[in-house]
Amino acid sequence: MKKTILTLSIIFISIASSAQYYVSFSGGYAFGVGKKDFGSNSVLAATGIVDMGNFEGSYGEGVQTQLRAGYFFNEKWGVEVGVGYIYGTDQEFQKVAGILDVKTRGRAFGASLSGIYNVTKNVYVRAGLLTKIAGKTEAVTDLTLPTQVTGLPADVKADFTTDFHGEFPLDFIGAVGYKLPIADNWSLFGEVEYMSINVTRDISKLGDYNATIGANDLPRDNLSQILGATPLSQLVPLLQDELQWGENGLPSPEAPYSSFGINFGITYTFN
Repeated sequence: MKKTILTLSIIFISIASSAQYYVSFSGGYAFGVGKKDFGSNSVLAATGIVDMGNFEGSYGEGVQTQLRAGYFFNEKWGVEVGVGYIYGTDQEFQKVAGILDVKTRGRAFGASLSGIYNVTKNVYVRAGLLTKIAGKTEAVTDLTLPTQVTGLPADVKADFTTDFHGEFPLDFIGAVGYKLPIADNWSLFGEVEYMSINVTRDISKLGDYNATIGANDLPRDNLSQILGATPLSQLVPLLQDELQWGENGLPSPEAPYSSFGINFGITYTFN
């Protein structure tokens, strides 16, 4: 028993003496991968709205920043936790030429837990689990309904924003990087990173709203009634103050957030 305790004590002291804590901050740009179909690209013809094909994209595309903290047990193996933010680029979601333009974008916070391995003194790999912890997907709608669509005496114009919030997902994150020491305790790094994640739609909330018919303001409920009688009736749910998706016949699709990005940052290691 004494030999066992002594052996474990030596191992613990050895690990503790070679362990290192570190923090890092990075910024970069991510390109969307694992893209999914969005809405259609359409035109208005005499026979109605004619689809010309679908848009596709990923809300993981955009500028991202990350703050990570880690602990190396020895020269090779470590573990780290991280939080990040994605400021997504506008994605074309649905369009009817001259009538409707819906753009969507991601604004989301994520968190990760990863293992990290130093392949060499400069090259490392990491892999682990990723989730979204806060944020939203914004849908910005720009709408012009001419009189020939509504039968009303004046055109209807509206612009409004709908915020979509999702359920908590759990998926994969991985990266390969190169670090370069520049001073005591400081190093620069660059890495390529892959995130595989989709967020299931949960609730939506109406944000900014503005609508007119001719020179008069148009209340939201009236716009809902007008849209309900047109081929664009699928927009009516976007005008609700708050709506639960996945219930009452409303679908609850997965929003794609997967990406492949390039990050550059700086690390500080505590002795």
